[in-house]
Amino acid sequence: MSFRRFAFLNVKRNARAYAAFFLSSGFAVTIFFIYAMFMFHPDFDKELLGDSVRMGMQAAEAVVFLFSFLFVLYSTSAFLKARSRELGLLTLLGATGGQPNRLIWLENMAIGAASIVSGIAAGVVLSKLFLLYGAKVIEMKPLPFYWSWQAALLTVAAFAALFMLVSLFTSAF
Repeated sequence: MSFRRFAFLNVKRNARAYAAFFLSSGFAVTIFFIYAMFMFHPDFDKELLGDSVRMGMQAAEAVVFLFSFLFVLYSTSAFLKARSRELGLLTLLGATGGQPNRLIWLENMAIGAASIVSGIAAGVVLSKLFLLYGAKVIEMKPLPFYWSWQAALLTVAAFAALFMLVSLFTSAF
């Protein structure tokens, strides 16, 4: 069995333990993606308040990203404390110094990738409601559904970097 397969099966076996982490990460990705869809909508260029709304959405994106980073960092450290016995057992069975760190990194990246995919999928489903409600709040005509590759790429890049950074932090500490 390869090490990647071992990490994947470890996540699969501990699905209950990772469920809260996965769902909350997916929720953060969904919110970030919905804001990005709203921010990149082309009808804002035609509106008088378009620039100020776009700046507000950028600020909201930054706040969501910051809280997501802190949350994922906290969740990962809580998982490491809960799994200290398991990691100690791996060390007793002959795992070298870097292998538990690599295992944690692979598990975090697998959960991160799954939450990015599911978060964007949920964001696509919910973005139409957010576009309708957001347009009503800022007193615009209803915004039609619009698929933005920029929003998807921004979300994937931001959260891939977030999960990599958090995984590196947890491996270091």
